[in-house]
Amino acid sequence: MELLSQLYKIVAKSGQEQEIKSFVMEYLKDVPLQFATDDIGNVYITKGEASSYPCVAAHLDEIHTPCQREVIIDGDTIYTVDADNNRVGCGADDKNGIWIVLHLLRTEPTLKAILFVQEEKQGDMPGCQGAKACDLTFFNNVTYIIECDRKGAHDVVRCGKGTLLCDEDFIPEYLLQKYDYQMVDGGKTDVVELKIRGLEIPVCNLSCGYYNAHTADEYTHFSELQKCLSFVKEMVQKVC
Repeated sequence: MELLSQLYKIVAKSGQEQEIKSFVMEYLKDVPLQFATDDIGNVYITKGEASSYPCVAAHLDEIHTPCQREVIIDGDTIYTVDADNNRVGCGADDKNGIWIVLHLLRTEPTLKAILFVQEEKQGDMPGCQGAKACDLTFFNNVTYIIECDRKGAHDVVRCGKGTLLCDEDFIPEYLLQKYDYQMVDGGKTDVVELKIRGLEIPVCNLSCGYYNAHTADEYTHFSELQKCLSFVKEMVQKVC
C-alpha cells in the first residue's frame, strides 16, 4: 500500500498537476520508457518495441482542495484525514487509476499509457480538457484503451453518456466472470471524449475500488483495487 499512500498525499487539482507528474517521472526513472508531453500537460508513455500496443489510461487531477493529508489504513479500507483529523477526500478518483498504470509500466514488456490532465470539471470549465486536446496519432498503433476511473468493483463501462465505447464481446466472457465484472452504461470520462472525437478503436472504463468520489468521505477498498489490476494485467497479456 506504500505507493498508493504516497499518491494520496499529493493533491493535484485540475491545472495544477505538476507535482504528481514529477512523482510519476521519479517513480519510473529506472524503467526504460519513452515519455512525451503536450502543451496542455498530458503525459504519453511507451514501453518496448511492438507493431501494436494495448494502452492503459488514467487522469492526474482531482477535485479536492489542497491540504496536508494523512493516510489511514483500516483493514482493507484506505482513506485520508487532515491535520485536525477530519475526513478529507483522498483523490482515489483517479489516483487508483494512476496506481494501476504505474504497476503495469513496471511489469509488462510492451505497453502504452496516457495520463490525462484536467479531467475534472472546475467551476465553469467543463471536464476532459486533456482528452479534448490530446494527440490522437499516439493511438495509431494501439489496439484498445482501458481507463481505470470508475467507482465500485464490478463495472466495465461500454457506453458513456450515450456514446458507444466498445462492443459487448470486447472483453472475453471468461474474464468478466473470473473477476466479477459486468458491462454497464456510465458517465463521461477521458475515453468517452476520445470516442466523441472520432477514435475508432475500442475503449472502456473499469471500476477500480473507490467510493464516494468528490466528497470528504472518499475511500478505497484495497482488495478491489488489486482485483482491477489483476483484471487489466490479464487483458493486456491475453487480449491483443
